[in-house]
Amino acid sequence: MWKITIVEDDEGIRRELKEHFAGQGFAVTACDAWEGNEAIIKDADLVLLDIQLGVQNGLSLCRKIRRESAVPILFVTCRDSEEDELTAIRSGGDDFIRKPYSLPVLTARVRRILQRNSQAKESITVDGAALNLVFGVIEFQGKSLELSKKELQIIYFLFLNQGRTVAKDELVEYLWENKWYVDENILNVNLSRLRKRLGEIGLGDLIHTVPKQGYRAGGEPE
Repeated sequence: MWKITIVEDDEGIRRELKEHFAGQGFAVTACDAWEGNEAIIKDADLVLLDIQLGVQNGLSLCRKIRRESAVPILFVTCRDSEEDELTAIRSGGDDFIRKPYSLPVLTARVRRILQRNSQAKESITVDGAALNLVFGVIEFQGKSLELSKKELQIIYFLFLNQGRTVAKDELVEYLWENKWYVDENILNVNLSRLRKRLGEIGLGDLIHTVPKQGYRAGGEPE
């Protein structure tokens, strides 16, 4: 039985979603805001997340979840601009559906994500480098390197955005949530140390610096 966590501040919508998915055979947990109970997320197979929560922003919560878990996240929101959708995906969301929605369509989206995720490997591969999300190890040509928590977060975010240059501010915000209180030098130190360690297994060129823009994992240097 698939387990879903619903984070929604509207009581009526929260109740409707919980009753609907329970009737579809899902195990459902619903809450009106993030209460710091990590077990809710860690035990879920998918999270339905509203962007506009009463206590905190859903995008911020998504980034927080992504630092700890790869659980699929489907945003359900009344926001309807293309910029909102892009921001949701860049924050770590897997999909985005607007209110008002059709329950059958929402259910189909949820099932598709769950099926895709259950078939997915426990690793992400870029240019022959395989990042194991379960054990926090990156492997390349028979060699492996155990990563620290912050190193894993950096590579995971860059791998999720493979083929796209990630701006420094975007990476800082993902890693530390509030970019205004983090010196950019901290990011530079972490990346420098990580590149040196990656070089030990032949991956010194895995992370490219794109001048005046940010960083990209894999591909040819620009």
